Amino acid sequence: MSKPNSIPHEVNWKTLFSGNPRDGWMHSGIGILSDGHIVFESPGGRAFIVLNPEDASFTRVDVDAAILHGITVVSNSSDDSFWICDPGGTEAAQVLLVNRKGEVLRKISRPNTSEGDAVTWKPTTLAIVEEAGPYQGDIWIGDGYGESLVHRIRPDGSSQSFDGSSTSLVFNCPHGILIDTRGPQSFVVIADRRNKRIVFFTLDGEYVKSVSSEAMIGPSSFAIRNDLLIVTDLYGAMLSVDLAGNVEILIPSIKPERGEGWPNQIKDGESVAPDVIEGAVNSPHGVAVNSSGSVFFTEWYFGGRVVRIY
Repeated sequence: MSKPNSIPHEVNWKTLFSGNPRDGWMHSGIGILSDGHIVFESPGGRAFIVLNPEDASFTRVDVDAAILHGITVVSNSSDDSFWICDPGGTEAAQVLLVNRKGEVLRKISRPNTSEGDAVTWKPTTLAIVEEAGPYQGDIWIGDGYGESLVHRIRPDGSSQSFDGSSTSLVFNCPHGILIDTRGPQSFVVIADRRNKRIVFFTLDGEYVKSVSSEAMIGPSSFAIRNDLLIVTDLYGAMLSVDLAGNVEILIPSIKPERGEGWPNQIKDGESVAPDVIEGAVNSPHGVAVNSSGSVFFTEWYFGGRVVRIY
């Protein structure tokens, strides 16, 4: 029997979706719904795609969000509802709870903001504490593209904001957040991308530790596969982090150096979609793992793609 933190040697790469570059950017999170279908942004935004990974058939659903940057599926919801962190692009940012029909069920505004205040947040990620106990229902939101803050919102509406100073280094693009349930104690884990590290806090917001590595240059999003954190590194790798903090490269970059126009490329003076191949990544962004251990991730570029491994 394999160890809980083992990863198969065979990657079993399968590209499930390749977007049309003419539709625009795919800047997407990804989630897994109750029937095993996956949900991610339709290239160009303003809609999501629900895809059957068995045959790659899909439906497209319109939604009132410019960018479906962060996608967090609510466990055990009756309607497959999921949170969208929409940093807004040229429009106002928002955090929305929607159902599979694209109907908006709830909105979250920036904490500690009054009417008329200038709102500069651009949230990128959200995680919910699901385990029973004093922190159940807490929502953690990372403002990766705006103020580089992390917000904790309690079920009673009270909130806290963290700038990372308790770690001796303020956050610089807290791009991804996950509730890490691998060990006997759960933690909030944050992908502090421009600081090239991942940071662990208790569920009550106390700093625990940071993990970094030469292989980790742009940590972006997380998922859990047994005893491993699966990490997308935007600048070109899929990583794993074990409980001891050891970092390994699972999938390498297509190119060791980012070229002109990255994550796209320049051809004849124009920015066009990159030339991608199977078995190596260009700009991995969102990630999710299903109950069978298959890993699904999105890539950020014109059109984008969705890949399944393992």
